[in-house]
Amino acid sequence: MAGAPEERHDQGDLVAEHGARLHHLAAVLTGATDGATRLTAQTLAAADPGAGWRELRGALVRAYLRAAPRRPERMLPDGVQDAGDVLERLRPRERAVAALRLVHGASTADTAEALRLPAEKVARLLPTTPGLGTALEAVGDRYALHGSDLAAALEPAVAQAPSEPPGRDRRRWWWVAAAAVPLAAVIGGYALSPDREEPDGPDQAAPSGPGVVQVGAVDLSEAGFELDEDGEPPRGAAGLTRMETLELTPGRSTSLALNTVDARFGGQVASFAVLWCDMPPADDPALDRPVGEIAVEGSTLTLPCAGTAGEPAVGLDHLVALPASGDAEVRVTGDLPPDGGAVLGLYAQTDDMAVEPLPDGDLTAGPPVPQDAVVVEEAGVVMPFDPGERLVQPVELSPTSTIRVWSGRTGAVSVLVDGIPVTDDGDLEWWTTGQADWRGQKPDIREGRWMVYVPGSTREFTIPDDVVPPNSRRPAVVEVVADSSEHVQVVATQAVPGDADREPVPQADGGEAPELVSGHRLLGAWELPMDGLERELLDPVEGEDVTWALLPSRSRELAGTTPLFWREGAVRLGRSLTVARQVDDPSDISRVIEEARMWEEGWVQEQDLTGAAEPSDPDVPLAMAPSTPGHPPGLLLAYGSVDYEDFDFAAARVPSTSWPRDEQPEPSQFVSTSPLATITGDDLDEEGRTTVEIPTGGFGARIETEGRGRIRFQVGGEPVELLNGTDGWWSSWTDRDVVSETLLTYGAYSTTGDRELSITVQDYEDVRIELLRP
Repeated sequence: MAGAPEERHDQGDLVAEHGARLHHLAAVLTGATDGATRLTAQTLAAADPGAGWRELRGALVRAYLRAAPRRPERMLPDGVQDAGDVLERLRPRERAVAALRLVHGASTADTAEALRLPAEKVARLLPTTPGLGTALEAVGDRYALHGSDLAAALEPAVAQAPSEPPGRDRRRWWWVAAAAVPLAAVIGGYALSPDREEPDGPDQAAPSGPGVVQVGAVDLSEAGFELDEDGEPPRGAAGLTRMETLELTPGRSTSLALNTVDARFGGQVASFAVLWCDMPPADDPALDRPVGEIAVEGSTLTLPCAGTAGEPAVGLDHLVALPASGDAEVRVTGDLPPDGGAVLGLYAQTDDMAVEPLPDGDLTAGPPVPQDAVVVEEAGVVMPFDPGERLVQPVELSPTSTIRVWSGRTGAVSVLVDGIPVTDDGDLEWWTTGQADWRGQKPDIREGRWMVYVPGSTREFTIPDDVVPPNSRRPAVVEVVADSSEHVQVVATQAVPGDADREPVPQADGGEAPELVSGHRLLGAWELPMDGLERELLDPVEGEDVTWALLPSRSRELAGTTPLFWREGAVRLGRSLTVARQVDDPSDISRVIEEARMWEEGWVQEQDLTGAAEPSDPDVPLAMAPSTPGHPPGLLLAYGSVDYEDFDFAAARVPSTSWPRDEQPEPSQFVSTSPLATITGDDLDEEGRTTVEIPTGGFGARIETEGRGRIRFQVGGEPVELLNGTDGWWSSWTDRDVVSETLLTYGAYSTTGDRELSITVQDYEDVRIELLRP
């Protein structure tokens, strides 16, 4: 910080030399004393100590244009040539050109340099209304400060203004413009100020710093939600696509046919209305601010007006959820300017999958933590399929608890309380049932994630009814998944820290879990609390070829509201993470083993735990089960493979992929009942082999077998892709007479060009193989 006082002294020289002229120009542009003072202070604070008048003038004009909201071009009523009326209708660049050319006497070339526009465009932007220069000069004289008044206002404002140039950090400039109430609000002669109450006490103090936005007050103009220079709503913004634009006339109802359809599934998707209105002066108490109404499905919804001139800016409260289809009537009430109007944009979530915003912003200091609140800050090991870093925190919630989330960068944040996403507006229910209440849809909540479009945004979420205690405190675990935990603050309000038993877990009885199934033997079982916390497993199993399964103590009754990629458990040894796939029924353990075999060479089985804490003993297994309400223990099971020759086919449990010959599978993996090819024992040579042509596309097999045995499927001497982990061998793993189903490939073979399928049958007394489409 050495040298800072000298730099401020140099800024003081700039204030003395250029402050008056800059303030007058700023007053002409903004039409308000406070707005002019802030704009001038920010320009001087960011300037080099030796900056001259032309450089400062250009910087001030460009700063004004960056902060100025877009305004639609409006035609004057016939016969109106009054300079005051024209002044009210000037767009920001027209006002800047008029101020420089008509008031401050700048040449066309100097004006073009200041605005960084071609000279011919500057000439087209210059208004020709007689007396406009005089009207602008009067605005400057009215609002500009002079002498001691200027010094008293400007010098402290320069000292407090950010010293870095706005052009080098647009997001910092955006915050300055948003925090400087008069600047963006007074452009065009309107003196608007948002209705906000001051916080009470230090614990309720508003957060400070670049980009911080209060709960429910996110300015989505930063995400593209602003009118263009022609007054047209954006084609797309904040993850939404514009479906229709409707111009509204005050006092008249307009019909609107709603029809937003998902292109991939053909189903209805969430849609939202955004209304922009020409706003009257805010300081006239006799005027009613305009508001929209939309009548749909027997209800009348209120559409708050965003200002066509940018104030108020579009926030989350301006995006009103609508049904995806139906007939609606829209109208605007309140006092609009005499020639004013309104425009409605109809938006929808049309993408197949929600695309989170790219990371942008570097804020790391969240807002002050309220009293009686718990910050979620314990680093957790990333669970399987988690798209980012993970935080986890045991808490005790009260009936009034909420989850407050702040993000210092754009991206996506997921928060779960006892395994149930609080960052959900019904999307997850739609995924499982195909239905969701449109009234609860939120534009920034997608598929269990909060999409953060503005750095420094804050959101507050309610606790799901499945978790919130009705009359007393209740232990729970809060989990957070974000691409960077450094830029996230999650707080459980009206809560206290919770206790969790982190003692090592001893081996337990396997209960109804099969001892032998699908070529595997049960090696160990542990009762693991389902709370998302990591625990050491005592009496660990030996060997690397281990498949893990998790049997919850109750069925997946929450699966309809919980994304499946949060439903798995995990086991890690050192820095290697292995999925513990969850099954509801012990008889379905064979499915887990088959999935592990299919993905043995894939990324699902093991993950590198980048950023995870090193365990004290890397040879000791650590396990986690997903968090569920009440945290009942689940049964973690470890299975190890047994060689074909050593496996006891007679004692093994019949896999869930097989059934007696006189029964039908429910459900079958195959839609078609017409085989692409059929192979029986009569088609095999003396060594039990045959070959058939592989059909184009994926295929599988329905296989009838008697006794113990196995079958090998190969293409060009290589195992088919879904039997790669077994060198191409498949078995029913029982000596009973059964019918089994298995997928063999996902698609056609294209790498070798060899499309012959080689089949080798070993030991089975009788066999029938039907190749089928999946």
